Parts: sequence; structure tokens; C-alpha cells
Amino acid sequence: MSEGLTRIFENHERSLEEGGIKPVQFSHRSYCVSNLRGGIGKSTLSFNLAYMLSRHKPTLVADLCPQKNLTEAIMRDADTTVSIGDALRPKVLGTAFGDMPDDISYKISNLNDYFKGGKASYFIAGDSSLFAFPSALYQQLQQAMAAGNQRAVKNILLSLRDVLEHERKEKACELVLMDCSPFYAGATHLAWCASDAIIIPVRVDEHSIDSLELTLDMLDNPDSDFNIWAERAGGIKRPQVSAVVMTMVGARSATKGVKDRASQMYVERAYEVAAKHADLFDAENPADAFVITDDFMSAGRISGALSIPIPQLKVGQFHTISGSRLQVNESQLRYRKELEYLTSIL
Repeated sequence: MSEGLTRIFENHERSLEEGGIKPVQFSHRSYCVSNLRGGIGKSTLSFNLAYMLSRHKPTLVADLCPQKNLTEAIMRDADTTVSIGDALRPKVLGTAFGDMPDDISYKISNLNDYFKGGKASYFIAGDSSLFAFPSALYQQLQQAMAAGNQRAVKNILLSLRDVLEHERKEKACELVLMDCSPFYAGATHLAWCASDAIIIPVRVDEHSIDSLELTLDMLDNPDSDFNIWAERAGGIKRPQVSAVVMTMVGARSATKGVKDRASQMYVERAYEVAAKHADLFDAENPADAFVITDDFMSAGRISGALSIPIPQLKVGQFHTISGSRLQVNESQLRYRKELEYLTSIL
């Protein structure tokens, strides 16, 4: 194994040991979970990370993906009268799209009993109409550019930041967590402008490595759409990369605790991509920003289907999912440690 890969797996194994995780001290106020690919466990990670953050700090959580998977996980069948779209549309497009709502978030512990016992945290529901939001957003930006109005460009790009910052202060939250869509345009673009730091989940497969490279290049390349618009706005600080979360590692390994060769190869390739963009990372060595998460298997299915954070699952307990009876095994203890380690490096 290369030096970088060795360091990543050593960090992982150390984090599983008693006392192997450093105390949590968040380096940033606002985080977004983003990668330009779907199907990598992003919303499951966001759901569990929302739980982990709320154990330490009052947290405002926002679902910016029009698929609304995080909304379903947190709110289940709860009725919602306001969503992120209700706040963004008048902010970006003008008062013709309605007035800004006075209150756009819901207390999470009132929606999901498993969040009780943590810090008072709040959730802003997703909006399926955000599928059509990019075209309206870029039309507004182009009009502002055509008028030579740099201030308007900046106000539009920072509209989500302003919405979330207002709500964060109203609800006395200390952290903000955003779950983004797998598409850059629209709300994800605004989330990057609103975030101090980005958390990038990467599944151990070919397409995920490509999407990691695309994501980091979009942040780093001065000729990327993100940086071109940031310059047109007179300068918008790009988010730092706080973590690269490798998901489904070891999924094909027949030996407990041993990562299969394919997983090792993809983790190493992800590190090589990250090393090319080392200046983006909080950590001096990008290897220290990598977090390994195993194949959650039944625990992940139960967590996602029943909206139970993985740390709240009880070893030995049975759950029925889509007609299948699944049991939480002792690997849940390992998964919990991995989530704790991720939280500790943010």
C-alpha cells in the first residue's frame, strides 16, 4: 500500500479503538454534503450526520435536494406547510413569488423521537419544485450581469446563505448542515456559496471516483462555472473540504475487518485525486480528511427505511423491512464509531 493509503487505514483502525477519537471541536459553522453523483448514500449519511451533530451543538439542517430523501427520513409522514423553496423563490426571484415566510424550520425532536436527548435542532424541509429552480436562478444571474450589477449577482449567489443564517439565529443554532442534490446547478451551487466546508461522500466504484474529481476540479479550477460566478460577484470564498467519506468499503470482503482489494484500490485512487487538490483541504495531509465507512448492510437498510439513526439501533434487535426480517448485529458498534470519527474531524 502507498503511504497515503496506509495512513488512511491506520487512522480508521485507530478510531475504532477505545479512546481513539479526539474530542469534537468543529472548525466551521456551516457544512454541506455534496458530490455530483447520485446513489452513493448521501442522504443516509446526511441523516446520520444530522443526528451526530445534534448530540454536540444545536444544528439547523436543510434539505436542498428536490428528491427530498432527507425530508422523508426526518419528517416521515408529518405535514409541512413551508419548505426551503418558499424561502428561496422570493429571495432570488422577487416578491411576485410571494413573501418570505416568518418561520421555515421545524424542531427535529418533535418530528423524530430518536433525536430527543440532543441539542435543540431544527429542520428545513425539501421542495420538489427545486427541480425547475436552476433555469430561473441563472436567468436572474444573467440579467444582473447584463445590467452590470455586481452587487445583485453577489446577493443572488448568497441568497441561500442569508436565508439559513437568519433562520440559524432565530432558532439559536450553532451549526448548519445542508444535504445537496447530485446536480451542481441551482440550490447546490447556492449551497457551495453558503458553506464554510464541504463533506464529500464517495462510493467505492468508478463513477464515484470520476465525480470526486469533477467536484474537486469545480472547486479548484479558476475557469470552472463555480469560480467564474464567484469572480463575477466580486469574490465569494469557496468552501474548504473537511472530509471525504468513503462508503461501502469492504462490501465485497469475505474476511471480517479486512478491506477487499477493490475497495483498497478505489480508496487509493480517491486519495490520489484529493492529493492533486491538497490546497482545498482543512487537513494539512488530505489523507487525514478521509473517513472509512463499511458496508452498513442491514443496519443501513434499517436506518434508512425506519428513520432510525445508526447509533440508536440496538444490537440483537429485529426489524421488518419490506417483508424481510432483519437483525442488527454487532457491526453496528463499528458503524457508530465510524460516524463518531467523521464528526470528530469536522
